[in-house]
Amino acid sequence: MIFDYNSYTINPEKLIHLSGLKKGSILDFGCGKGVWKLNKINFRNIDNIILYDNQKKLIRFLKKKYKKKKFKINFNFKSILEKEKYNIVFFSSVVQYLGKKKLKKLIYQLSKKKNVDSFILSDVPYLPRIIEFILLPLINLNRFFFVLKILFSRKYINLNYYKYRKNDFNIFKKDFNIKFYKNLHDLKILRYTVILKKK
Repeated sequence: MIFDYNSYTINPEKLIHLSGLKKGSILDFGCGKGVWKLNKINFRNIDNIILYDNQKKLIRFLKKKYKKKKFKINFNFKSILEKEKYNIVFFSSVVQYLGKKKLKKLIYQLSKKKNVDSFILSDVPYLPRIIEFILLPLINLNRFFFVLKILFSRKYINLNYYKYRKNDFNIFKKDFNIKFYKNLHDLKILRYTVILKKK
């Protein structure tokens, strides 16, 4: 797994609040090595957090990191679509590796479930990768060094990278209310957060 930058954590209460739900379950889609800090989670407001990624080798790592019963690790995409129950789908630093058509298909696949209320997409870039890289040392030196470390990796170079302007999310206007917020991650200036709430 080349994406092991993990100096940021996500506040789950903030996710619940932004979604407008009083209580709910969260699907962390593309969870990577995990952005949840256990001592910051108030499970009174959260039924459970389901961790999903397509990198099977992360399973052992995540099982050691998240031992609490409220965490469920499920790397079976079919099960995520058909069996799991969740109210919020959280994409953490994922959408830049999905093309717009692929993102739309995925959102609608997941939104077929009756209990899904909101999609929260954090760490959404709006600048081309090279411009973001040039600005990065001025804004976040830690992340700059992380990106520098992986920049020449074949895996990273071969990854498609997509930037999203805010009007790119108009494809969801028919079925979702769309709101934009400051980034939930550590790049507050270069990236932003989008919330798609079912109408």
